[in-house]
Amino acid sequence: MTAAAYYDLIEDTFDRVESLLEALEDDPDISVAEGVINVKFSNGVVFVFSRQPPTEQLWLATPGGGFHYQWDDQARDWLDTKTQESFRDVLVSELALHAGVEFSWQD
Repeated sequence: MTAAAYYDLIEDTFDRVESLLEALEDDPDISVAEGVINVKFSNGVVFVFSRQPPTEQLWLATPGGGFHYQWDDQARDWLDTKTQESFRDVLVSELALHAGVEFSWQD
């Protein structure tokens, strides 16, 4: 993957995540700075999304652990580098489990 392609994919993903999180009823506190999205939910739980340009990865930190994702063209999603689980699926389950919020990739 070219650096430009990585930046396009990560930017699209971060924009989508931020937009959908802002629409949640929980109204989490979202801060964005230097390639990192910090999200604090009403129950005090924090999720951190970060860009990792040197490895062309997306990292997610939740109370459930740290997850590293690599883009997969065939899946059209970020896949966990260890389990091959989809970023989208993991995010939905981690948000339900730790933040107590229902999250959908649909608008």
